[in-house]
Amino acid sequence: MRKIVLGYVIMIFIPVIAFGYHYYTQIYGNLTQQFVESRQKILEQAYANMKTDFARIQSVHRVMQYNPYLTDYLDGVYDSDADSVYALTRYILPLYTQSMFSNPEIESIVIYKMKDRVLPITNLFREWSMLDPQTEATVASLKAGQGIWLRADPNVSEPDLIYYQYIYNTQITERIGLLEIRVSNSLIRNFYAAAGVEGNWKAALLSGQGQWLTDEAAGLDKKTLNLLQAEERNFFINRNMIVNQLKLEPLDVRVIITGRVGDVFRSVKQKEVVLVTIIVLLLIALSIAYYLLASTITKRILRLARHMRTLSDNNLRQLTIPSGRYEKDEIGFLIVTYNSMVGRMDELINNVHRAELRHKEAAYQVLQAQIKPHFLYNTLETIRMVAEANNDKEVADISFWFGKLMRYSLSSAQQETVLEKEIEMVAFYMNIHKMRLQSRLTYEIDVQLEADKLSCPRFLLQPLIENSIVHGASAVLRPVHIRLQATETESEVAIEVSDNGNGIPPERLLELRERLTRHDEFKKSDEPSGVGLKNVNERVKGFFGGNSRLEIISEPGKGTCMRIIIEKRTAVDDEDLDRRRRTFDSERVG
Repeated sequence: MRKIVLGYVIMIFIPVIAFGYHYYTQIYGNLTQQFVESRQKILEQAYANMKTDFARIQSVHRVMQYNPYLTDYLDGVYDSDADSVYALTRYILPLYTQSMFSNPEIESIVIYKMKDRVLPITNLFREWSMLDPQTEATVASLKAGQGIWLRADPNVSEPDLIYYQYIYNTQITERIGLLEIRVSNSLIRNFYAAAGVEGNWKAALLSGQGQWLTDEAAGLDKKTLNLLQAEERNFFINRNMIVNQLKLEPLDVRVIITGRVGDVFRSVKQKEVVLVTIIVLLLIALSIAYYLLASTITKRILRLARHMRTLSDNNLRQLTIPSGRYEKDEIGFLIVTYNSMVGRMDELINNVHRAELRHKEAAYQVLQAQIKPHFLYNTLETIRMVAEANNDKEVADISFWFGKLMRYSLSSAQQETVLEKEIEMVAFYMNIHKMRLQSRLTYEIDVQLEADKLSCPRFLLQPLIENSIVHGASAVLRPVHIRLQATETESEVAIEVSDNGNGIPPERLLELRERLTRHDEFKKSDEPSGVGLKNVNERVKGFFGGNSRLEIISEPGKGTCMRIIIEKRTAVDDEDLDRRRRTFDSERVG
């Protein structure tokens, strides 16, 4: 019980608390990061809207620049005051009125005239001498088509804005006036409202040189101020402070929007204590429930464990369980299964003892069977020696060839050999049949490759030679010639066994070729020749892999050619070839 409780605390309670805390901090950090990023996007969208407002207000200059009556008026084209007054009231004042109506943020539109002969009829046109010298120095470097925005009061966070741009004559060759558009601070206020500056969120301005222009920086800690001076990121979180910033290019200032994390996530912080309390109470309740449940289970488990410790080969007694409500639950099922297993183990142990006795008997019989091949070899060797002593060369030769074949067939446990050895055994096999068929059978072996270096399965060629003898030489009375030829090219090795017998009928040839391409199992009704050829084909594919195969070419009355195509393997495929050969050997041995 102590182990269960200790395991619960170490493996469940502590990991759950640690994971819950880590998960909460991760979620909280991700939430604040996502919030800051969303605030930055809102700030950028508000700035995009403000730039649209700037462009709309700046379009007033274009309207006035391309109004010929206004440019003629500022250029002093009108000779009389009456013409000037008429042009002003008829064409210029409606232009002012329309500009003010379409841009409600504009407080005033003034043009400082640069020529003395221009009639200053109203306050819309002022003398150049009335322009502030500092402003005159600021706008002196402006080029045609270029304007500048200035803050009316640089020391407040919501200043009025002033836009200046020169008006040129009709040929854009001479400055004839300076357009001044004063915009109320509602434009900046709308920008702040769109950027989310409300409640505890504050906005401050930094100059292009990094100096504070307003007093809102007094509420920021020293570390945040240092980060604002050096930080290149547009947003960051410094402990409990959220900071978003963006450069306002037209005003050459940087707007800083700050807020406190606690004010933003106050509701989350309030729920944090409740969440932790619920988790702790839940874990305590689960611990009590776990303890009560474990106490009812561990007793029977401990009883089963004590019983299992007493088991031995000579003591395989079953555990008795009292009948009741616990008999059919999981622990009861476990005990019943355990009793069945113990009974089965007792039975298997007895079977193992009996199997050991049978194994010893089988080993004795195998030992006796090993004498039989040696007895056969010795008998054939005795026959050969007697035949040679009696000067009977044919009996001696056939005994020698048959002995070689039997030793090759029975002595080796491996399923792999080389082509040279396989051809040698085929020669012995054909010698035996030539001894029987005499002049009706002739053969030829033509090897044009290094046969001692080409590995192949054992008894690969014997079924093909046997097929040529049975269906070629034995089926006709005329002499039959069997030819075994092995050649190679850069990509493949070809081994051909051909005869000049009767050949194979087209229907039978088609059936054999289809059987070679199928992967169905052998049937007892299949002819031995078909089974042998399919076996050779499968062994070639399994041993050599790739596109290696057996091909059958035959023409009635002219003979049959069975060709083994072995695809040469590259260095990349050597590992796969070795795997196929190991699989081939294991399947053959099995």
